[in-house]
Amino acid sequence: MGTADSTGEAERLAALLSTLKERSGLSYGALGKRLHLSASTLHRYCNGDAVPADFAPLNRFARLCRATPEELVEVHRRWILADAAREQRGKGAGGAAGGAAPAADPGTGADLPEADDAPKSPETPDTSETPDSPSAPRPRPRPRRRLILAATAGVIPITL
Repeated sequence: MGTADSTGEAERLAALLSTLKERSGLSYGALGKRLHLSASTLHRYCNGDAVPADFAPLNRFARLCRATPEELVEVHRRWILADAAREQRGKGAGGAAGGAAPAADPGTGADLPEADDAPKSPETPDTSETPDSPSAPRPRPRPRRRLILAATAGVIPITL
């Protein structure tokens, strides 16, 4: 997915969130109080200006807006696509993507590089062993991927 597609994914998620918000009849302030989020943050989500790094706030938002089970699945599906597009854009452009693309929710730390992803200094020799070596360290598990897979696995049986 390219940069243009990532904005499109965020816009599709935002359109669904806006529909749910309007249907609820609640203001951003009222929703924010119940969700323990600022009205400004909710507004950014509903406009497509930001995509949260975690699905939990959107899940609570959709449930508070009385989303149907099908709409909950659709919110989750659109969030996965928008979040993946945001991460792709960050990796593809080295974190210097255009200003019009949605950013991660501030303060989440989602865009911080992991220790394994940090660029190595040219002065530091590469001491990593080959993957076939028995003493080579195993790659760190990715808890976020596990969380997404577990959440998706939990959603699929509900829809069957």
